[in-house]
Amino acid sequence: MQAFDPEPPSDTPSDTGLPPSPTEESGGDRLLAHESRLRLLVLHLAGRAILARVEAEDLVQEVFLRAFAAGLPPRGPDPGDPALYRFLAHIARNVVVDAARAIRASKRDGQEERLARSDWSRVPAGALSESRIAAGGPGPLTRAAGSEGHAALARAFQALSPDHRRVLGLRQFEGLSAAEAAVRMGRSETAVHSLYRRALEAWEAASR
Repeated sequence: MQAFDPEPPSDTPSDTGLPPSPTEESGGDRLLAHESRLRLLVLHLAGRAILARVEAEDLVQEVFLRAFAAGLPPRGPDPGDPALYRFLAHIARNVVVDAARAIRASKRDGQEERLARSDWSRVPAGALSESRIAAGGPGPLTRAAGSEGHAALARAFQALSPDHRRVLGLRQFEGLSAAEAAVRMGRSETAVHSLYRRALEAWEAASR
């Protein structure tokens, strides 16, 4: 997986003056290309406490819907469409923060059950059809196979130790360097390199 620049963009893509790319009208293809990595980023950002109260799938769909509402950034010349992933990652952080705030509010009210999406979503019901996300995307069989792959990766990631999940989240999904991850984790850079290598090996083994 390619690392991304952790500097968050604004919620609304800037006007570059470039004409829309030929694939701009079918943004579903572009979003689906990042779905697996985005799903894992959401798992990393949310953690088990939030995921005990909110469905991970709802968080991912909320990111996609907010992205469509704001308008996708133009496709740049770099392979892998990194500008779009940075945009989605920024939205994902906001979505997880909104879910966490709703959970705190529900606890103050003495509620412990799982939250409904309407408790934290900023996308009005019916404002955007989720079918727009799949427009122009792969067929149902390809999507089903992809969903199984996403689920297997997510299960393997969740089965890792807390340290392995943390270092993978910081390096793979947030795009931090080893030095930056070392500061966040309170470890030496050498220790982070070693931990990251072991985490990748453990994730690969758990995914088999």
